[in-house]
Amino acid sequence: MRPSPHTSDPRRRRTREALQSAFIVLALQRRYDQIRIHDLLEASGVGRSTFHEHFAGKDALLCARMEGAISLLADVPTGKAGAPQVAVLLTHFWDNRDLARGLFQGSALRVIRNARISQVEGRLARRGGARLRLPPRLAAHALADGLFSPIVAWLSGDASQRSDDLAVALGISPVATLASMVAASSD
Repeated sequence: MRPSPHTSDPRRRRTREALQSAFIVLALQRRYDQIRIHDLLEASGVGRSTFHEHFAGKDALLCARMEGAISLLADVPTGKAGAPQVAVLLTHFWDNRDLARGLFQGSALRVIRNARISQVEGRLARRGGARLRLPPRLAAHALADGLFSPIVAWLSGDASQRSDDLAVALGISPVATLASMVAASSD
C-alpha cells in the first residue's frame, strides 16, 4: 500500500497541519459559518493556491480534520469499532466540548453528517451479502443519525452519562438497528 501523497511529503503534511490547526483555533473563536477561507489563510500563513492544492474548500478541511472520528463512528454499525475505541473518542469530545458543540451544530453539523452518511453507506455496500429492507442510502441516514444524535445531545447537556456507558449503548443500538433492516431471506 502506497502512502497518501498528502502525508508522505513532509512539506505537504506541515501545510495540512497548519491549515487544520488554524481551523481549530478559529472554530474555538467563532461559529463555523463565520470562518472564511481568507481567515484560514491569514491564521495559517498559507497562500490561497496552496490551500486549494490540499482542500476543495472549508467543508473539505472540516471533513479532513474530523476524518478519524467520522471513520470510527461509521465502523460502529458494522461492529468493527468497539466500545473501548468509542469511549476514547467520546472522552475526547467531552474534554473538547466547547469545540465539539460548536462543530456539531448548524452548517458544520450538516457537513459532518453528510460525511458520516457517505462513510456508513460505503461500509454497507462493502458488507454485501445481506439484503437491506431499505436502499443503502436511507439505511445509512438512519444509522448515522441514530448514532450521532445521542452524542450531540449528550455534549449539549440534555442528559448525563458516563462516556464508557454511552459507548456501550452506542455500540449496541446501531448494530441492532442494522440487524432489523436486513430482509429475511426467502428460500
